[in-house]
Amino acid sequence: MHPGGNILSDSQESALFDNAIMDHIKNDFGPDGIEVDQFTSEIFDDNVYPDSDKKYLSLYSSQSVHHQQQQQAYNSMYVQTMVAPRDEFPGRLDFQLMLNQQASTKHWIYSQSLAKVFINMDEVLPLRFKWEPAINGLFLRTQMVYVLEQYRSEPVLRCHNHMAMTRKDHFEVDNLTNRHVVRCVDRNSTYEETQSGHLSIRTPLGTPEVGTAYVPVHFKFLCKNSCTSGMNRRATEMIFTLEDEHQNVLGRRRLQVRICSCPKRDKEKEEDESNGVTVQKVKKRKMSKLDPTQTNGLKKHSSFSDDTSVCRLNLEILGKEEAMAVKKYAYDVMAGKALRTGKLDLFSPYLNKLQKPL
Repeated sequence: MHPGGNILSDSQESALFDNAIMDHIKNDFGPDGIEVDQFTSEIFDDNVYPDSDKKYLSLYSSQSVHHQQQQQAYNSMYVQTMVAPRDEFPGRLDFQLMLNQQASTKHWIYSQSLAKVFINMDEVLPLRFKWEPAINGLFLRTQMVYVLEQYRSEPVLRCHNHMAMTRKDHFEVDNLTNRHVVRCVDRNSTYEETQSGHLSIRTPLGTPEVGTAYVPVHFKFLCKNSCTSGMNRRATEMIFTLEDEHQNVLGRRRLQVRICSCPKRDKEKEEDESNGVTVQKVKKRKMSKLDPTQTNGLKKHSSFSDDTSVCRLNLEILGKEEAMAVKKYAYDVMAGKALRTGKLDLFSPYLNKLQKPL
């Protein structure tokens, strides 16, 4: 669906596992281990699997029971420790992601040029998944990650304010599910966390209904990209992985998503930026005509950006979650001002204090 994509280099692939894990894998396969080039092109078609997946898939391509057991253990470890790669591939089942643009509303819109969805928070995004043949027993793993490589290792989490709001509204959500930015409407979905803290959702796909060739899966988003203590204006995307019951990777697709307040406005803005168009917005303010005799009584108010006075508040707040919400609000206000004014060094000490636990 999206051409291109970053493919892991050899140095990046070697960093996925430490030496102890690799030694353990090699010992299971004999003293000399198994090399990728031991297998012929009949096993792995170059047009089916990208290089970043061939390396670990080829280790377990043998059809013996021993190797099948090792494949399951390897893939389980792969899922638990690694962020999903960005490169897309349909696999042997021709895994496809489809978006019904005709179903778009004022709450979400798709940009064809950016291959990106812009959607309001707490709104449903309907997606369709297809594979051939439409066999049963497969799963969809959904993981939200940051687009830029420098943030790739950080998990995408909801901001403190929206997590506290969920608790305040008494939703029956456990702590793990509450941290997920994205939710699957399918009640059979399970919410998981890797050893590195990355979150994912595993949804049983079943088979297409009679008369259709795809399986619909709907998602909701419960935080915004602009939330300072959460995604903090960083670009995000969803990685969809087709898996079997043993977590073997059969295909992968991705879709960039921005959760915002004005999908249409943000879509047009990003499309203009990608095309090199500079949009200058001039705000016209109406100046009221004042009687010169009354202007002497007006006071000039200094802007918040110029106010460097330190105010100490001694507050008693009932409830730990409520206290965290107050701290989060203060953090967002100062962090937003720091970003807009560029005075990060000035605000940094106070932001660090607000991040300390109660």
